[in-house]
Amino acid sequence: MSKQTETGKLALWGVGDQGIRVISSLPDGVRRLIMPVAVDSDLQALICGPTVQKIRIGLKKDLAGGRSDDPGTPPKASRENEEKIREKLASVRTLLVVGGLGGQVASAQIPLICRLARRMKIFTLVFATRPFSFEGKKRDRLFREAREAIEKTGVGLACFSLDRLVGKIEDDTPHQEVFHRCDRILTEAVECAIAYLSAPPERGGDCSSLGDVFAGAGEAVMGIGEAAGPEDLVKSAKAAISTLALTPAEMAGTRGVVVQIDGGDPIPFRQIKEAVGSVSRLLGEETELFYTVTRREKPGGKINFRILAGGIPLRPPGGEGSAIPVTLNHDGRPPRQQKIDFGKFTRGFFAESEPTSRDGEDLDIPTFIRQGVQLDEEKESGREVR
Repeated sequence: MSKQTETGKLALWGVGDQGIRVISSLPDGVRRLIMPVAVDSDLQALICGPTVQKIRIGLKKDLAGGRSDDPGTPPKASRENEEKIREKLASVRTLLVVGGLGGQVASAQIPLICRLARRMKIFTLVFATRPFSFEGKKRDRLFREAREAIEKTGVGLACFSLDRLVGKIEDDTPHQEVFHRCDRILTEAVECAIAYLSAPPERGGDCSSLGDVFAGAGEAVMGIGEAAGPEDLVKSAKAAISTLALTPAEMAGTRGVVVQIDGGDPIPFRQIKEAVGSVSRLLGEETELFYTVTRREKPGGKINFRILAGGIPLRPPGGEGSAIPVTLNHDGRPPRQQKIDFGKFTRGFFAESEPTSRDGEDLDIPTFIRQGVQLDEEKESGREVR
């Protein structure tokens, strides 16, 4: 067990069902860097969970502000919860909290944890999800109230919109797989933050800078890529950028980005420089970028490339990627079609970066352009695609 875990300096609290699932799925190597704590009202969920440290808070009917004989006195369940939370926070110096907002437990308890942690001068960063828009107005109201309460405490908040994820999955993806993927994104984001906060001072651990990235309004997204070895690191960085599913304007307007490169063997500086550079070239002048390199054994010498981006402008309800269009009958309005001039597309995001080459071909250029294929309109006009 690491010294940091023994002293309880870096703690990860999973609140509610989703939060507990996330801390339960962390690899052993990551778990040794933290003090995991499970928080829930469900005794069975706490008993079945793998974490040693557990807090059972008041019953759900008491969480929303249950009755008290004295209107000026907090409900008994709330007072007991505060006492339990303060006791567990006594040895904590850095606190990460993870959970899904919109449910009763996390929406009530995460703001309380943040409020108490701030009073105790503990750096706190929350990783939370926003419910799908189709899950109803009540869950959305609970989310908005919880988010507002968290932001008032002044802690950092990395909030992941589940609606953004909908645009990145296939239509036939099973229901359970979608929520498993949501948990995985939260887990990857938490791992990225733990790696940065537990890194040596020269390569991470700056709590205040990380807090600035996730302060104020905005959403967070997570991008993941995998390389077979150092020579494929740039390719994995580009794959991680693609999974962010951000427009160029959103990428440039991001408040900050944390990059984690995680592999078992030493990685040459040149590959790290090129991979991180492929990310930094897409960012705006005011965007903060932090990166850290960690070493954990990977099967086959593989390397993980993670990008955690925060402070992304909120997309309006019904915006691109926020919902799946559904046609209820055949009398609906015919779909709008849009012509795209493919002749304008060359290397897109990667126009200024080193090419990803194989057998002399630049793989960042669309295949039909590399092969000289002409579209029908261009054949008729005599224009050649380059």
